[in-house]
Amino acid sequence: MNINKISTLMVKFTEENKDKWNELDGAQGDGDLGVTMHLAAQALAESAERCNSVKEWLEVGGKQIRKAAPSTMGILIASALISAGRSIKDQQKELNLEDWITIQENMAAEIQQRGGAKLGDKTILDSFIPALHAFSDGVKRGDDLSQILNETTVIAKNSAEGTSSMISKIGRSSWLGKRSQGNIDGGAWVCYQIYDFISKINQDLKQNC
Repeated sequence: MNINKISTLMVKFTEENKDKWNELDGAQGDGDLGVTMHLAAQALAESAERCNSVKEWLEVGGKQIRKAAPSTMGILIASALISAGRSIKDQQKELNLEDWITIQENMAAEIQQRGGAKLGDKTILDSFIPALHAFSDGVKRGDDLSQILNETTVIAKNSAEGTSSMISKIGRSSWLGKRSQGNIDGGAWVCYQIYDFISKINQDLKQNC
């Protein structure tokens, strides 16, 4: 796994999408989600230059995000990545699909614990948790990675779109009550697009092999 290349692509990806994310967030929040995600991607890219493993990258990158993007979402993402990094054994060089399930599980659990949200509260978790389950189910079935990522991305997108009918129950957007209905949660949409980003990277790698 080339963390430097992935980090560079992620910076470009967040740059291309940050305005849309700001717009989604602005409908029921501070409108800075895109900026936060772009700063986070830049922090991960800078961290990748001095890290020698995925474990180190996640932990160092998480700490850098905490400094570079100290917003609510920034802190959640930072904490989730640090937790994910700590779930990897120190001597572990190669990660299998079961390891990636564990990484996602630790991230979701950390977001739940630190943010106080749960499934149905209209947050990033409403896309992340269904996507995690889809990924895990695909691995257990023995599906090909491309199929797993494609199906996970579809679930993440459908789940993110489903947040438009939800009433926000946590954070600043909860102040809107029923007025928060009709808008897709920005964090949930970002989650879907990240899975889509990963799926496309995997496809490119397969084609170039």
